[in-house]
Formats: sequence, C-alpha cells, structure tokens
Amino acid sequence: MPYSFDKLFIDGRWVDSRGDSSADAARDSAGTADGGALEVLNPATGLTFATAPMGTRADAAAAVLAARRAFDEGPWGRTTPRDRAAYLLRLAEAIEARRERLTDLVVREGGFPIAFADRVHLQTSIDTLRDVAERVLPGFAFQQPLNPHFGMAMTGATQATQGIVAREPIGVASLIVPFNAPFALAVHKLAWALAAGCTTVVKPSPYTPLQVLTLGELIDEAGFPPGVVNIVTGKDDVAIELTTHSAVDIVSFTGSDIVGRKVMAQASGTLKKTVLELGGKSAGIVFADADLDLAAVEVVGNMIGNCGQGCLLLTRTLVEDRVHDELVDKVLTLLPSVAIGDPADPSSTLGPLIRDTERLRVEHMIRQGEAEGAKIAWGGRRPAGLDQGFFLEPTLFVEVDNTMSVARKEFFGPVGAIIPFHGADEAVSLANDSDFGLNAGVFTADFGRALAVARRIRSGNVNINSSFGFNPDAPFGGYKQSGLGREGGSYGIAEFLEEKFISWPVG
Repeated sequence: MPYSFDKLFIDGRWVDSRGDSSADAARDSAGTADGGALEVLNPATGLTFATAPMGTRADAAAAVLAARRAFDEGPWGRTTPRDRAAYLLRLAEAIEARRERLTDLVVREGGFPIAFADRVHLQTSIDTLRDVAERVLPGFAFQQPLNPHFGMAMTGATQATQGIVAREPIGVASLIVPFNAPFALAVHKLAWALAAGCTTVVKPSPYTPLQVLTLGELIDEAGFPPGVVNIVTGKDDVAIELTTHSAVDIVSFTGSDIVGRKVMAQASGTLKKTVLELGGKSAGIVFADADLDLAAVEVVGNMIGNCGQGCLLLTRTLVEDRVHDELVDKVLTLLPSVAIGDPADPSSTLGPLIRDTERLRVEHMIRQGEAEGAKIAWGGRRPAGLDQGFFLEPTLFVEVDNTMSVARKEFFGPVGAIIPFHGADEAVSLANDSDFGLNAGVFTADFGRALAVARRIRSGNVNINSSFGFNPDAPFGGYKQSGLGREGGSYGIAEFLEEKFISWPVG
C-alpha cells in the first residue's frame, strides 16, 4: 500500500517544492533522503517506508499568500456558516470513506496501537467535524445586537446610540501540529478555523508528514475552494515563516512548552494572536475512598495511552497515604498485562516512541530520576525480544518527592510516578506545585469533595473519576505554561474571530 508523496498542496493544487532559499540552505539535512525529501520511518521497525517532500520557506510563503488571496478575494470570505458547515460534513464523509487506510497510516507512521488509532485519532476527528457542523455552527452567534444607550457624542451632546457586535474571521491562520496526533490535531484545528471563516496553512511535524498530506487529498475531494487549506511540510525554517509572515493573522500551535515560547516570540514581531496548547505534568488525585481498581486501571492507561506521548496524560498519581501501598500493588499487578509490540497487531496495547532520539531522551530522564533517589518499581528498560523499533517498557516510579525531576518534567514517554499525600489540602498543594496546568483527575466516592477539590486545582481540565472526558463542545487548554487560549466547540471557533462594534444614533 504506497503512501509516499512528492508534492505539496498549495492553492488547491499539488505542486513541486520551490526548492532551497538562502535561509533553507543552512538547514540540518538529517532525516532527509536524496533530493531533499523527508524519509518517513515506521517507529515499530526503525525502517523507512515512505518519503515526503521537504518544503522550504519559499513554499511556506507561497502557501501564506494563497491563503491570503483566498481570504481577501476568494469565495471563502463570502460563505455563510451554513455553507462552511456543509464543507465540514463533506470532509467528515471523506475521512469515513478512507477510514481503514487512514488507520493503517496512523499505525505505520505514528506507531500507535491500531485500536487506539481508530478510536481516538480517527473517530474523534469525524466526531469533531460533525459536531461543529451540525450543532455548534447553527447556534453560534456571529453578531450580537446591543440595546440603545445614552452616552456622550463627539460634539459633547447627549445622544442615544445602539448597534451590533460583529464577530468576523481573523484572517489567515497558521496551524502547526505535532507528531503525537498529526491527523486528529490537524482536523480539529481546521474544524474551528474553517468554521470561523479563516483560511489556513497547515504544517505537520517532519516525523509525520504523510497523515496531513493525505488529509490534503481529502480536502481536495471535499471541494474546498483553492487556497482555503494549504499544506506545507518541512522543518523549523518553514515554521518560522509561518509564525513571522506579515500576511498571517493567527498562529495555532500544539507542542512542547519550549517550542511554544519560541512560537510566541516569533509571532510577537507582528503582534499575531497565538493559541498555544503545550505540555503537561498532570496530576491524578486518588483519595482513600476511591475505587482503587478503577484508579489502578487509570494509572496504567495514562502511562501507556498514545504510547505515553500525550500532553494531557495523568503522569503524576497523588494517592492518600493510607492506601498508597494498596494502589501501588494493584498497579504492579496490571503492568505485566501490558502487551508491548507491533502496533498493527490488535493485541498490542503499547507501541514504540516516535524516534530513537526520543527513546534515548526518555531513558536519560529515567536514569536521572534514579540518581535523584526515586525508585523504579517496574520497567525502565528496553523490552527483551524487540530489537527493531523504538520500544520502551512502561516505567513506574515510587518513593517520589514532588521536587524530583520525575515529578516535574514532562517525559513524553510511558513513565508514571506515584506520590503519597495526607489530606485534601496537601493533595491540592502538590497538584498545583507544577509549572503546568493542562489536565487533572480526582478519584473519590464523595462527589461533593471531588467538586470542591476540582475547583481548587489550577488546571484547564479536571475530571472526576476519570482521566479525560472527550466532549467536542467543551473548552480544552491549559493554565500556566500549558498554553494560551482554548480549543473545542464554540470556544475553539471564538479564538479565530475578531469582534467589531458597529453603532449608529437613534431617536
């Protein structure tokens, strides 16, 4: 089943890269094939299985200008919300029609277990497009009338005025997506940007270009006007063009907090709006009255979910001290059942990390945790018998203090830590003692206490007796260094809008 691409999707056409510019020529050539193409590895084997074009800053600039024309001069700026909803539904249908092939690609390119890839990466993409088209857009108020108000006119006279607040698309949006969910995140960002009426340029990670390029084929099939969605692959230089170009109005980025700060700094030169969904070191709080069997399943699920490469995973488990040992025992009972192996095998529950560089980074952090005094209760090594690919055992740390690196740094691998607490106040203090604030969980039989604790946690998302409740209508985003802005439903659309007050005298 061939997956290679040799062209970029710009202005409604599949085109060759414009080639190197002076800035592009200085790029690191690692990970490229002859002729400047990106080599795409299967992380389960470590072998190249496809290639993709290497976009350049010139390509990114061309894509931005195509999006600018489509917004300023093309038909997209004159579409109604109903029109845009119809396009989103056609895209959802196109994804559904190719779902089997797309799932296979998510597994090959990303290394995610096949059942997880289909259920999380593909189904949530379809659900989001349909939800925005069928429920959010029809009820979204793009203008709000204001009642007459007596105020001072420029002449100094008292005058009654009324008007409307018009909510209009902000313009051209750069959408930069990471390797840990490239298809789903590209679809989600497009759903909100396109629903708002923006035109877009999408840049995937150089590790995972194929899923987003395939999305370009589906955009083409769905009949979007030229320039409304453009897709440019490449490395950091392409991202810099998309965050600094004067014709870009908003940048929506998902990735690490380190890169997020760079994106924000680059966008500041032209005062672009930025929406940043960044890292996490999320805490799950387990009280003594919680269902410990459920809590243990959640601990393991958050260690291995998305191969541990997820910003919203609850990687710190805070457990009430009197049930600490019991929960640890239950987790250790479950970990041997984690099936590490070929993600295309339906029985596998944990696939590889995306690249060997990522595995080496996580292994270094594990060794650092040991050196600081944390104890590995399970895992910590490369699994026996899996000599190919970038696999790593699920790793559980105990005897952890919240000041240790294993409790403070985002591993982005299958690693979890269990930390005891005494009383709700300490639990909240430990949960909030973090640079991040993306997600959290509270596990208890007392709903009133759960709600009270949830209100005190400094996090954009808090779940009661679960790790994450996907709701396409809900806002998703972080506090502190977990990001700026919100994605999801009407909140996601609002990020891509400007508000304009139009007034006139009455009476």
